[in-house]
Amino acid sequence: MDEPTTSTARSTSPGGIDPGRLAASTPVLVARLHEEIAASGPITLARFMERALYEPGIGYYRAAARRPGREGDFLTAPETHPFFGFALARQIEECWERLGRPDPFVIREYGPGMGTLAYDILAALATYHPEAAASTRYRLCDVNAHRLDEALAAMAEVGLGEIVTAETPAAAAASPIEGVVLANEVADALPCHQVVVRDGALRERFVAWDDAAGWFTLVEGDLSPALSAFEPVTRLTVEGVDIAALPDGSVLELCPAAADWITEAGNGLRRGYALVIDYGYPAPELYSGHRLGGLLRGYREHTVTADPLEAIGEQDLTAHVDFSLLMDAARAAGMTVAGLTTQGDALAALGLGDFLVAMQQEEGITLEDYYKAQAAVMRLIDPAGMGRFRLLGLAKEAPVTPPLRAFAPGGPFF
Repeated sequence: MDEPTTSTARSTSPGGIDPGRLAASTPVLVARLHEEIAASGPITLARFMERALYEPGIGYYRAAARRPGREGDFLTAPETHPFFGFALARQIEECWERLGRPDPFVIREYGPGMGTLAYDILAALATYHPEAAASTRYRLCDVNAHRLDEALAAMAEVGLGEIVTAETPAAAAASPIEGVVLANEVADALPCHQVVVRDGALRERFVAWDDAAGWFTLVEGDLSPALSAFEPVTRLTVEGVDIAALPDGSVLELCPAAADWITEAGNGLRRGYALVIDYGYPAPELYSGHRLGGLLRGYREHTVTADPLEAIGEQDLTAHVDFSLLMDAARAAGMTVAGLTTQGDALAALGLGDFLVAMQQEEGITLEDYYKAQAAVMRLIDPAGMGRFRLLGLAKEAPVTPPLRAFAPGGPFF
């Protein structure tokens, strides 16, 4: 591989470290990343993200600090309102019916955080679908032991300790279930590579150390071995998009880890469905227009930045999901695509508004409570906000016709 273009690519001394940037970051993580670069040269952005997000004990998703929520760095749909989980419970109950009402019926949720979505789904099943609830077992699958312990303690407090258990992703892959795999905003946080189109070919961006600035910097070089072996790159197409035809200087995120993850999730599903919710697009939409400026972003305290090298270990790093990639990888892993639609359309098809109507009849509900719920529902379905997230449905040894309820208004399927 050609050396990435920088005069400090193999600096062995950090020189002076920018004190402001260091103070905003996790110092131990900064030191470890610098040591790796000093020892072996610039690293891929995927490697940088892997350590920044998942370094044991100190990475953004592995640290003890709570991240999502109104008091954290970003707000996900489950934190917006319980109605999100209530609507998904309707789809999950239909999956249970389609599978012949298995007992046990297992829901495996990847990246469950504090278990907010799990609690809402279980509460909705118990209230509206008691027969399905009686068969349901819920598994929280996460890499953060702190979150799992807190979630299990919270579930035990509300009497769900025998229903909800925890497992690591490695354990999940080795324990296939009959039921539903659920992942809300998981694929967007998987480590991705970033490439730039130069004269009809790809150059990869790497993270190096800049002695003069006293901080990390992005440089370009030939593709890393991991990315060179990635099938879309070897074909010089990204899920049907002709790379050579893209405008010079276009920036793309490519995520082999997403293909690996969906394969692993499929291997952990003996029979059933997978529901994957995230922001992103099929490849023809993702790799076009203004999105060709690159979509890797950092989130901290409800603000967004395009600089992934700031607040290392203290900001979330995400990139839009290539749903074409997920679908292709799922098919290769023996799954069938059940549908792809927007979150707004899916929630509408699942009757999200029904819960708002029913709320009007509940005793003790104030006008303020109702208006708050109404505003939350609008955020969840807003086509300019959360409503434009995508819901991907996958099936394994399970029927996809007629369409699952969430995909009924979506027209032809893939």
